[in-house]
Amino acid sequence: MQVRFERTGERRYAVAVLRSMHGDLRMDPAPGYSELIPHDLVHLVVEEQGGLRDGIFGQLAAGGNAGTFVPTDELRTKVWARQVARRNNSTGTEMARSEDLAAQVYPRWLRHSGHLPDSHYVRQEPPATDLSAADLAHAFTRLDELSAQWRAVDVGGAMTVDWPWPERG
Repeated sequence: MQVRFERTGERRYAVAVLRSMHGDLRMDPAPGYSELIPHDLVHLVVEEQGGLRDGIFGQLAAGGNAGTFVPTDELRTKVWARQVARRNNSTGTEMARSEDLAAQVYPRWLRHSGHLPDSHYVRQEPPATDLSAADLAHAFTRLDELSAQWRAVDVGGAMTVDWPWPERG
């Protein structure tokens, strides 16, 4: 599965999910725009780095829609909605952990990288974390890499990130 982050406007982005076992999905607009890194890309990083195979992107890889993505290649029929609801109900068991990790990692990364001195995330103490210093360092390195790629994307452009685990049926 590939995840494409598209800069659709000056302060807007969309996420396209390109799947081989299930139809492609899209969320437009996507929440949490940042010049540094989109909110949903932070989720992808913490799921990848934390080994969360059944978080938000794991659910998408299993044929769900994380409650926010819509199909791009097929009609949103009642049959489609029932199939996706079944998949959503049986997957995504680590979505709450993904939310927790994003809340723990993102403000620490901002501080670590010296970004946004006026940001709410930098002024506020981040929630406690159970991640080791090594885990945080790996996440920071990956966020640095992807942030550099994102900042190079112009309006109308996109960057694509591979989900590290196979899709499942």
